[in-house]
Amino acid sequence: MDPLELLDTVEELFRLDPSATYLERGAGIVARLAGVESYVWHGGDAVPQRGQAAGVVIVPLRHGRSVLGAIALAPARGTTIGHDAVRRARSAARILVKGHLCAQRLGYVGSRNKRGDQVQSALARSPLTPREREVVALLVAGASTRKIAAKTGLTVATVHTYLKRIYPKIGVHSRVELVARMVGTHGMP
Repeated sequence: MDPLELLDTVEELFRLDPSATYLERGAGIVARLAGVESYVWHGGDAVPQRGQAAGVVIVPLRHGRSVLGAIALAPARGTTIGHDAVRRARSAARILVKGHLCAQRLGYVGSRNKRGDQVQSALARSPLTPREREVVALLVAGASTRKIAAKTGLTVATVHTYLKRIYPKIGVHSRVELVARMVGTHGMP
């Protein structure tokens, strides 16, 4: 698999809107990354230990000792799933679990409107200019730098400059910290 194709797939995992079906929808992306013909999502504790059919590979979704589910990857008839494909699928599965856990920690699953109100309240109390608030609101909503630039009419470089100015005002050092601060996982200054 081409490295750019791999990056696109990983970015697609990050673009999934967190919801109750996040892991199930991500399973399809993991299967596509492995290049398999079909897959079956197994949620919760109903995880098979081995593939029922020959050549089926089970990729568990684990966090520590907890099993969140598994993806059964089935190769095309008469073929097998290569070692590299299994390795890519397992790596993508780890990223999928981390995304799921981050979404849960940030409280997105099942509480989008409540979080939106909290973000607006936090922005109103912040020492930011109206344009900086707009940039932060778009960032917290999941917009990439390019999407922020397109929606605000700014250049990508200007969005980066705004973010560099915003970080010290909010008391953070990165986008992740900024989002966490705005959605309430860290206290506002």
